[in-house]
Amino acid sequence: MNLRLPKVSSFNRPRGLQARAVIFTSVLMALTAALSAAILIFGAQSEGERQQILIAHDLTEHLATRAGDVMAHGNTRVLEMMIQGSTQQRNVRSISIRDANNVVLAQTGGSEEDNNTLTQLAERALANRTLVSNRGSDGVVTVAAPIVRQGQIIGVALRMWENGAYKFDAFPSLTPFLLIVACLALAAIPLTAHAVRRAVAPLDALARYAEKVGAEGHAAPITMPTGDEFETLANAFNNMTGRLDASMRQIQEIAFVDPVTRLPNQDRFIREVEYFILQSKAGQATASVIVVELTRLPRLMQTLDPDAARDFLRVVADRFVTAVRTVDRVVRVRGQGERQAVPARLSASEFGVLAPDLSSAPDAARFAQHLNAALDQPFDWRGHKFTLGACCGVSLAPRDGQDADAAIRHARMAMAAAHTAPARVKVYTQSLDREAVARLTLEREMRGALERNEFRAYFQPKINLHTGRIEACEALARWIRPDRTIISPGRFIPVAEESGLIGALSDAIMREACWKAASWARAGQPIKVAVNVSALQFRNDRFADNVLRVVSHASLPPENLELEITESVIMADPERALRIIQPLREAGVRLAIDDFGCGHSSLAALTRLPFDVIKIDQQFIRALERGEPRSAEIIEIILAFARTLNMEIVAEGVERREDMEFMAARGCHWIQGFLFGAAVSAPEFAELLRRQDGEDVSAIDAA
Repeated sequence: MNLRLPKVSSFNRPRGLQARAVIFTSVLMALTAALSAAILIFGAQSEGERQQILIAHDLTEHLATRAGDVMAHGNTRVLEMMIQGSTQQRNVRSISIRDANNVVLAQTGGSEEDNNTLTQLAERALANRTLVSNRGSDGVVTVAAPIVRQGQIIGVALRMWENGAYKFDAFPSLTPFLLIVACLALAAIPLTAHAVRRAVAPLDALARYAEKVGAEGHAAPITMPTGDEFETLANAFNNMTGRLDASMRQIQEIAFVDPVTRLPNQDRFIREVEYFILQSKAGQATASVIVVELTRLPRLMQTLDPDAARDFLRVVADRFVTAVRTVDRVVRVRGQGERQAVPARLSASEFGVLAPDLSSAPDAARFAQHLNAALDQPFDWRGHKFTLGACCGVSLAPRDGQDADAAIRHARMAMAAAHTAPARVKVYTQSLDREAVARLTLEREMRGALERNEFRAYFQPKINLHTGRIEACEALARWIRPDRTIISPGRFIPVAEESGLIGALSDAIMREACWKAASWARAGQPIKVAVNVSALQFRNDRFADNVLRVVSHASLPPENLELEITESVIMADPERALRIIQPLREAGVRLAIDDFGCGHSSLAALTRLPFDVIKIDQQFIRALERGEPRSAEIIEIILAFARTLNMEIVAEGVERREDMEFMAARGCHWIQGFLFGAAVSAPEFAELLRRQDGEDVSAIDAA
């Protein structure tokens, strides 16, 4: 529906342009009237002065004529009487009758200064033989007229007037003009206001249109068929709003849509949950908020180049949406008008689902379980099969959160707990809050424990299969509290990784391990010690310098230190990994790939990295123990790969003699596991060495 130009109404409210136009008209008319009046007054004054001079000339000439008649009879007494009567006229200041020699015959009025003026003007008139006049600076007018008798000048008549004599009064004459101007002004002001109101009415319509666009973000096109500049301006407004609508849609898409998957992003998901919670407060409805972590997605993405990674992520997103739609149809009993589940991408490996009307915890858990099962199904991409793996955390809104942030936070909390849950699905309960508080408490205690040096290195023996002796060990972190209680690594290591304390913890264990290994070497036991490197440590560009500094301070031969770096950390950026480890390799430090076979390493990349050791992950040993098919073949492939690269092989997690014999028969170099003992303290490890050699090596533990 188009917005039409409204009819012009009566004077209802002040307008800026209207008021300014009225003021301008009023001022213009006032200036015009004042200028016209000034011109008229100036002209009238000039005309008055001219008339004054003419009248003065006429009166003085008349006086000269009368005086000539009297002087012809030689009666000066009459002259005095004559001028005495003339002084009674308005504004006459002085009258003088003089003979041809400028001698006063009769005179009345005037001061001494006036008499000098009269004398000078009489001389001029007698000399010029004509009428002369003078206007003084004070406005006094003096006229001298020669007295002529029979062609002879016999005297001179002089008359002096006060300022203003016979002056024209212009103001009475201007009164009609001023009245006319006032009437025109009274008529012009409302006419001007009305004309301006009609002229600016299109601007008023455009202003309301702009206000509507500003308030609503969009509006129907405005129609203004005026045929003038306003119509052009209206068309420009319509074009502008059209482009604005397109820009706003683009901005909203950028703000609320994931650029790769085209799914709603986290901000949009938060808005959807918030909107549902606001609606539910009136209708008592409940929805399930599900946060899904695709556990294997980060590792899969690390092995792909950027273009391939984006393509793969789109395929994953399509698979996720399909799974959500399928589960939504299967699990929920839908009624007419019910909303579908809303999928979204929350972060790199996190996706979200808002399932309206899924109001019970069992239904929500069943939805999440079916979703997990769907996402666990293998799928093909570029000729390869992949499985994603999923963990789901569920919260119920608004039961578990009165706002979107709380509901999503609780779902994430449940998702974190789902990693260890049997079905990898966890519904939020208040106990998870208590667990979170406990983790925060443990984190705070860990920080204090690091300051108090409560973390100690324990050493698990490594057996050289060629010699059957303990010739190496792996340093593992243990938390020994002041009351001598030991905190399990399974409890504090995850907290250290989540809180970022793993770097400081790893550094502390590395320092102690190097000092202990150095003391054993000085005691004649050059034991190689392996230390785990955390991802946080490895991200430090000065990692190599820090390691070499610790080795130098401990006086440990570099070849006695072995750094175990996980496969996933190396493959995150192989080129950077090479730059970091190269100085260590050149210094003599041994390098081992930990948990080999768990990730998705590029074999081509591994061949370029100067590693000395491959540690076969214990999951392959467990598979061998369970008798899983092809487990032995996989282990043999890994061993063949290591031999090809001239790398030593360590099998960890060995608990059976059969597994040790299997690995020894296939060329494995080192064995570690509970078959030979768990990690022990430094004194206990020194005792193992003493027993092995049958020597007194108690001094080994002196450092």
